[in-house]
Amino acid sequence: MNVMSLLDSQTEKRREKKISEFNNVHFDTLVIGGGINGAVASLALSSHNVNVGLLEKNDFASGVSQESSNLVWGGFKYLESYEVKLVAELCHSRNRLARAYPSRLAEKRFLASLDASSPFSPWFASLGANVYWSIGQFATKRPRYRSPRTINRLEPSVNVDSLVGGIEYSDHLLLDNDSRFVIQMIVDAIERGAAASNYMTVTEAERVSKRWHLKVRDEILQKEFETSSDVLINTAGPEVNEICDMTDTKTASQLVFSKGVHLVVPKITDSGRILAFFDETQRLFYVIPMGECSVIGTTDERVKEHKVSVNETDIEFLLSEANRKLSLSRPLSREDIIAERVGVRPLVIPKGGVDKDRDWTELSRKHVVETNRKDRMVSVLGGKLSDCLNVGEEVIDALEHLGYKTKKPATRWYGEPSSAERSIFFHSAEKIIGETDSTKKIWRRHGSRAFEVLNKIELKPHTAKNLSESIDYCPAEISTMKDSELIFYTEDFMRRRTLLAQTVPQNDLTSDPGFQNLIECLSQ
Repeated sequence: MNVMSLLDSQTEKRREKKISEFNNVHFDTLVIGGGINGAVASLALSSHNVNVGLLEKNDFASGVSQESSNLVWGGFKYLESYEVKLVAELCHSRNRLARAYPSRLAEKRFLASLDASSPFSPWFASLGANVYWSIGQFATKRPRYRSPRTINRLEPSVNVDSLVGGIEYSDHLLLDNDSRFVIQMIVDAIERGAAASNYMTVTEAERVSKRWHLKVRDEILQKEFETSSDVLINTAGPEVNEICDMTDTKTASQLVFSKGVHLVVPKITDSGRILAFFDETQRLFYVIPMGECSVIGTTDERVKEHKVSVNETDIEFLLSEANRKLSLSRPLSREDIIAERVGVRPLVIPKGGVDKDRDWTELSRKHVVETNRKDRMVSVLGGKLSDCLNVGEEVIDALEHLGYKTKKPATRWYGEPSSAERSIFFHSAEKIIGETDSTKKIWRRHGSRAFEVLNKIELKPHTAKNLSESIDYCPAEISTMKDSELIFYTEDFMRRRTLLAQTVPQNDLTSDPGFQNLIECLSQ
């Protein structure tokens, strides 16, 4: 899909205002990098009364944070390497996220099918699933052993010819997408006083007179300005080292990269379950729901650079594994691929660790937050969406370690609006919209900003109607998103604010009767 600029006179004025929030302004902290780590750090800091600014050179969540599996899980597979402490931490974070974002996360059943070549027998996997359930404080439905016959009844799409059994257990899934979750977090931080902007590149960073002085280029209006802070927080994900080079600092830990590829294909199962298998490399292979589609993957390939792409080998491997493990009316082919998702997993080699090819696959996604007292720099390496709340709290601890006194908020610093606010919204929406499914969707997508959508619909009732069956967004929603989510290109909306570019084939999308109306809504 061609990327179209949405810059108009009104958007230009908003951009000028956004630049003024940074230009010659001094912050307590400046965060570089607008992925999940930067988003949660900004939300935590702004909620603790810290004057924080967030700068992202591309769109928010346009790197690693838009390429995940959308799973929020406790790290079941890490029990294989006996990382019980890490699993406990991830389960705790998963449980907190599930309680705090009940409309955005859903508990999903995982059905792991095992054959004779699988590394674990069904009884041992069942034991592991129950241990995992107990480590997770019994917060999900109980695991169950499944016989091949039961698997065939529950999931006819699974090839049961060589199965010896399986297990069913629970974890969580983001109902929209990973990048939208990150962007919602950034908008929440803005509402709590943070300054945050996408498409602003830090070109220089120098520490002078106990302050960090940054030169920044706005990529939308091509204007340059300067800003400063007491503390700099490096949340650049795979590009942490580039920021270290710019600031003449170092981290004790290092990163290696694992390339992961997922393919989006037509829906494979209607059950809502996540199907899991072991591929020919003994790595877990998933079939995951995404909108009205399924996502298959993933690969795990050591790469030296963080900029990666999907190649023929990746596609052949994923299609071959899917067709081997599934029983479909016809095999999946290249023509079935709706979209590709590819990114790197930044894996941390801790201080004193050794980077050897034979050891890198044993590295977990555990994050590290490092504090440089001399340069007043905090760096976040590694991590994953499931663990984001721990990252936010560790950043607060790091800032306090540098001598900054934060103020603990009176209420929880993360999560959806209160149940009382939700009740008020649903009561109001019942009168204005009436239709329950649309009301739930608007609340899930927009949180407290759902009231703005409701106000627009009340003023103009016709803006409540979705643009089409495939483009299930109404003009009131799109207008609200344009107002608050810093959308400057069509890709920002299609790929990261929504699932449209990932779940609707490009030709179907551009020929959809609602597509032109969508472009008009984004351009207004």
